[in-house]
Amino acid sequence: MSRTLRLSMHYLLAIALVLLVWAATSWLLEATRGREILPTPWVTFAAAAANFGTLASAFGSSALRFLIALAVAFLLGLPLGLAVGFESKLDRYLSPLIYLLYPMPPVALLLFLYLAFGLGEVVRLVVVVMALFFQVVVAAQGAAKYVVPSHVTAVRSAGATRGQIYRHVVLPATLPSVLTAARVSVGLGITMLYIAETKLGLLLGPRAGLGRFIEYYTFRGDISLAGVVGLALLGLLFYAVLELLERFFCRWKFVGARGGA
Repeated sequence: MSRTLRLSMHYLLAIALVLLVWAATSWLLEATRGREILPTPWVTFAAAAANFGTLASAFGSSALRFLIALAVAFLLGLPLGLAVGFESKLDRYLSPLIYLLYPMPPVALLLFLYLAFGLGEVVRLVVVVMALFFQVVVAAQGAAKYVVPSHVTAVRSAGATRGQIYRHVVLPATLPSVLTAARVSVGLGITMLYIAETKLGLLLGPRAGLGRFIEYYTFRGDISLAGVVGLALLGLLFYAVLELLERFFCRWKFVGARGGA
């Protein structure tokens, strides 16, 4: 059996298990409380089908927003993290600042971000970027600190420039850790995306994003839950994309590993 088929079967079994637990929980809550609390899977899927156009637009808006935020976080956070981790002087002066800002939740700054950027698209992107940016920076910084010195010495002795050292030694050595951290942070990013779309999208319609879709249909549990499923699928999509990128750019990491190529 090929690895792709085996992996597909694992995902199908996981989905079946989730649906079974979901249905059982729905029945149990209805039996104990005397009314429907959690819509069943088929009721939710029927609501999703009935509102497919709106739900698809909301999914597309959230996916594009998260993709842009992830790209910006990588473009800004990866070079900074590598430089701070690899350059001892930068590490000495900037690490305390990073460690001070890293635990600060962007949601605590919503009021100030709103005053700075207004209620437009920019502020929603900024909230998600802030959450993902520090994940990338800290992962890159930690990995760059432990680049094997002999590898750097070997490349430098061959006449490599500073940029070539980063390209051929530092980046390949740290990229697996950074991509793994990015995959782990997808859940946090989706959470921040939901908060940004609900708290900073009050004037928008349900097509503006999954968070707004869920809030817009708060009093229609079946439709609202369809939006929650959409968020879960969005997180799964980006998790899978990041894993594929890791397998493509860091092929050596999976050679001989369990489940590897």
